[in-house]
Amino acid sequence: MRQHGNVLRPGVVGVGGVVLLAVLAACGGSGSAGSVDRLANPGASVATVAPVAPSSGSNPDSVAPTEGPEGAVGRVVLRAYQDWWDAQTAAFAQSGSDGSQLQVYSTGLALSEAVASLHQLHETKLVMIGSPHNSPVVKAIDLASDPQTASIEDCLDVSDWHQADAATKALRDPKQRFSRYPATAGLRRTNGRWMIVDFKREVDRTC
Repeated sequence: MRQHGNVLRPGVVGVGGVVLLAVLAACGGSGSAGSVDRLANPGASVATVAPVAPSSGSNPDSVAPTEGPEGAVGRVVLRAYQDWWDAQTAAFAQSGSDGSQLQVYSTGLALSEAVASLHQLHETKLVMIGSPHNSPVVKAIDLASDPQTASIEDCLDVSDWHQADAATKALRDPKQRFSRYPATAGLRRTNGRWMIVDFKREVDRTC
């Protein structure tokens, strides 16, 4: 049964401690020298996932149930999303990372975009430092489809997550950057695992 007013959503988390994933999509029209104008995201995970009230702007009539089979799967979906962010956070923080851990949690466009962002960081001798923050909500789960699918809506806050020189850790953010915006993730169950298959940012909006 659909519940109105409750959504599957972990508390706001960052890179410090257990990591979930948060994206730094830093897009600047006139970035500083050596900066990357567009990146994928990392984040942080939590020990438990409890239903809470929906965030501002979220439609409580269009969220996944928090109980029953879909509620149980929703928690697994959130954990997969958090683990993906965890892997991205670790990869983007290391100048020598090959991004191989990203393949464990993502595939398709989501994986190719994250790997491309990692390579772009390497080419410009940058890493990501600080802590992104997010508020993911499971919006839909389809257990009848083959393969099973799910979607997550998130509010990404990357104001505390920065591009930095890999050697000196001096900040190298673009002069103009979007710091808070909504995003959606599509997930698919493949070989017994929930994988992120696409990730879309709405940088022309805030949340």
